[in-house]
Formats: sequence, C-alpha cells, structure tokens
Amino acid sequence: MSDDPKDPPPPELIPPLSERHRRFVLEYVIDLNGSAAARRAGYARGKAGARASELLRRPEVQLAIREEMKERDKRLRLTTERIVGEAMCIAFADPTRIAHWSKDGVELVDSDDLAPDDRRAVKWISVGGRKGAHAQRFEMHDKLAALEFLARMTGLLTRAPGRGRFALLDADQEREKRDANAILRERLLRIAREEKKE
Repeated sequence: MSDDPKDPPPPELIPPLSERHRRFVLEYVIDLNGSAAARRAGYARGKAGARASELLRRPEVQLAIREEMKERDKRLRLTTERIVGEAMCIAFADPTRIAHWSKDGVELVDSDDLAPDDRRAVKWISVGGRKGAHAQRFEMHDKLAALEFLARMTGLLTRAPGRGRFALLDADQEREKRDANAILRERLLRIAREEKKE
C-alpha cells in the first residue's frame, strides 16, 4: 500500500486508529477505492482523493486494512488456492463430460453423474422450449477468460505494449511449442505447493 521501501514499524509502535480512520478502513475494504471510501467515511467530497492518499500512507491505516482483509478472507474462506481451483475447473473443463451432441440434438448428462469440477464449469442449462419442444441447451463459463486469468497469475502471459493485448514472456517463448495446458498445470501446482508450505 505504501511506496516507501522502508520496513513498517512493529505493530506495537503503531498508534491506535481514530474512529474516523476506522470508518475509512471499513469502507475501503468494500471496494478498495480510496476516494469513495473517504467520502463514505465523511470526508469532504472535493478533498476525498487527497485525504484517501494521505490515509493510505499511514502505518496504522495500512495495518488495519491488512488485518480487516485477513478477517474478511477468513469469513469468506477465500484463498489463492480456492480462486485458482475455481478458475482451473472452468479453464480445463471438457464439455463432452457435460453433454453429448449429434445431428439429432443435445443430450445433457444427469447432474448427479457430473463431477463437482464439471458442475462448477456450467454457467446455465435450459431444458424444454416453445410449444412442447424438448430442447436441451447449456453454456459453459468463459474458458478463454479463465485460461487468460490463470496464465497471468502464473506469469505465463504479460502485458506487452505494441504486441497485442497479451504476449508470451521472453523466457517462455522458447517453450511455445509445449502444450499450454501442461505449462499452466505445472505452474499452478507449483503455486499450490508453495501456498501449502506457508
């Protein structure tokens, strides 16, 4: 939160928050928007951005934000591992495990027969139709968006000005011919192992 390269002071040396600063912290963790949090905490609209910037540099505010976010993550059971796992379910889902299709139409696999990972990858299912038709349709969550998210999380892709939206990192260019799924799985497993060590 701070651009200051110095280590923050130990928590016991950080002064307690004022009530107004505490309100700012609680508002800030809602959407991580400093200006909006300052306005909601009662600071003047015209100076909210400057006040938020000032508050976010204060060690006691930084500490309170970190602690509040940890508590929120505990309440939500939100971990990097869980987020990556959900994205992996979407990215590596195979629609043939969810439905079978031919020139005669689509037949959905019974939901009781789907693996939990496959159920997470389904965005919606529709059975039935107009005038008694028995159409079965389904849509998966955005596989490309999930792959892009995972590739950025693992460092496989990076923003590259002038080279399109995303580009392979130079270190990965020599491995371009490797299966992208294999590279992602390897990196995600490394992340999961590192998080379990912590």
